[in-house]
Amino acid sequence: MSRPTFWREAGVALALSVVGAIAFHTAAAFVGSTLALRVDIAAIGLAYAVLLMRGLRARSGRMIAIAAWIALDIALFVWQPPLLVWLLVQAFAIWLLRCWCRHGSVAAALADGALCLFALAAAMVGATHSHSVFLALWSFFLVQALFVLIPETLRPRSAAARPNDDEDRFDQAHRSAEAALRRLTART
Repeated sequence: MSRPTFWREAGVALALSVVGAIAFHTAAAFVGSTLALRVDIAAIGLAYAVLLMRGLRARSGRMIAIAAWIALDIALFVWQPPLLVWLLVQAFAIWLLRCWCRHGSVAAALADGALCLFALAAAMVGATHSHSVFLALWSFFLVQALFVLIPETLRPRSAAARPNDDEDRFDQAHRSAEAALRRLTART
């Protein structure tokens, strides 16, 4: 699977925003806006999780992650916390999923956590000022698309500049093998 790009993630953001807005307005006519919003958030969050795992290097545990996400959504429906708690839990689940699938360092995971909080803030500002589900979802997922700019591992410059001993030994063995191969081919 190729690495996710910003434009792919922006396309996902647009698709989820359009589908989420249409689903909300359709469901709100039948079950009311409060329940429709919660169902919409749960469904769009699950869809994003599936798309995220498809685009990242998650090779094992996909079914467990989806089952855990569904269990989380069921727990939210049973518990019925305030909407802000609901949104925080969904953003936290997205962050955990990306940490599991992508990040190899604590610094990268913390940067992604900050990005999730910023995305949630952008969605809340978009919803408050426009009263539009589409713009709230678009703001959230467009900021989330920036996760591709976070390197998988964030290392201090001193550690990045100094390769570890295993890499040194491998490079030395590789150079020795190439030199031996050159000497063998030069004799023939």
